[in-house]
Amino acid sequence: MPSKCAFFYQLQERGISAAQAKQWLKANPPPRNWKHSAWRWASENMTDEVTQ
Repeated sequence: MPSKCAFFYQLQERGISAAQAKQWLKANPPPRNWKHSAWRWASENMTDEVTQ
């Protein structure tokens, strides 16, 4: 899935590691009707204060 990679790299560019994103996703899972990748949910909804 190229989209997964694109959003994953967006997170990395913002300095968010995969481990941080996974931790955040555990606390903030995408809604049930979310049809996109979890990486997209993280990249669109993780704010920078999460990573401080």
